[in-house]
Amino acid sequence: MNRRKTVLITGACGNLGTKLSHHLQDRFDLILLDARPDGPGVWEADLRYWDEEWVGLFNGADTVVHFAATASTRAEWHEIVEPNLDAVLHVYNAATRSTVQRVIFASSNHAMGRYENIPQPETIGPLTPPRPGTRIGEGHDSLPYGALKLVGERVGKCYSDALGLSTIAVRIGWVQSGDNPLPDPSNGSEWLNRMWLSNQDFCQLFEKCITADPSIRYAVVNGMSNNAGMRWDIEHTRDVVGYEPEDGIR
Repeated sequence: MNRRKTVLITGACGNLGTKLSHHLQDRFDLILLDARPDGPGVWEADLRYWDEEWVGLFNGADTVVHFAATASTRAEWHEIVEPNLDAVLHVYNAATRSTVQRVIFASSNHAMGRYENIPQPETIGPLTPPRPGTRIGEGHDSLPYGALKLVGERVGKCYSDALGLSTIAVRIGWVQSGDNPLPDPSNGSEWLNRMWLSNQDFCQLFEKCITADPSIRYAVVNGMSNNAGMRWDIEHTRDVVGYEPEDGIR
């Protein structure tokens, strides 16, 4: 009988971590980490700071799903370097010192956000040159957030190239908190609406990344539902991890 995989989830009490841990709880053995634990079975771990106590929790895990980060796309550089860069480096170092075979990094559409106002190319895929940042209201831009998501992707590639650690970076679209309903077209943001990722598709995608071919060394995939008229390429995601979205905006 095959041993059931163990999956370690960072940021387990956040929007994404909560949804995925609930989905996976009967499928895998879970190790849950969060800087502010909320609920039973979650270990306290502030990944901004290297600590052998939380590093030791990586032993026994097969896969790490790294969500922990500052989620604010309006964050300035001084607010975001520790949680969105130092923590990434710590996670990859901890993974390579342990039993972990794969890291799934929660990247973001903001790594490519400046294509919002550039009509070319028609399709945004993993080989499209990066353009991090998105305008967010008057006087705000997600450049620091998007740039560090791009850096996180490249850190994963370095660890894959140098040490053979399997890495999949998922450029997550728009996952609202809670029930995450279909977007209201009257909100005036076609760009945002067309990168919607339903809860069901989000959980399926990350489970597919966990179970995908172990020979995958490094991949960047888009994470959106099957939304009509969007520019994001999800055919590549289908090809790499077997993702089959069941929802989408028509």
